[in-house]
Amino acid sequence: MELHADPPYPAQACKDESLYRISPDAVDCPLGDGLALFDPRDGASFTLNRTGALIWNSARQPVTFSALRAMLNVACKGAPDDIDADLRAIVDALVKSGLFIAVAGADAEADTAHAA
Repeated sequence: MELHADPPYPAQACKDESLYRISPDAVDCPLGDGLALFDPRDGASFTLNRTGALIWNSARQPVTFSALRAMLNVACKGAPDDIDADLRAIVDALVKSGLFIAVAGADAEADTAHAA
């Protein structure tokens, strides 16, 4: 199964200050210039292209949506509107799949302190 940048649900949940991290249950391995992802909880597998892999690798430590956008603006040199819409869709798909966790409140402070 592949994560697509056009999920069948609204891509409105991402805010600049939203903090994300990779689920501790997720397993990943290189696949060409992208990544293969595996969720052992339900046996689902996913593939990410090069851009998806950049996003994934940036979330190895808790990261804000705005930091992900800034990283992609530098790495991809794309039109900002395209990057924003594509990033929102990918992050939403990763959150919906359970591979990304949206960290909030005390969890965000603890994760940020742990990452430092």
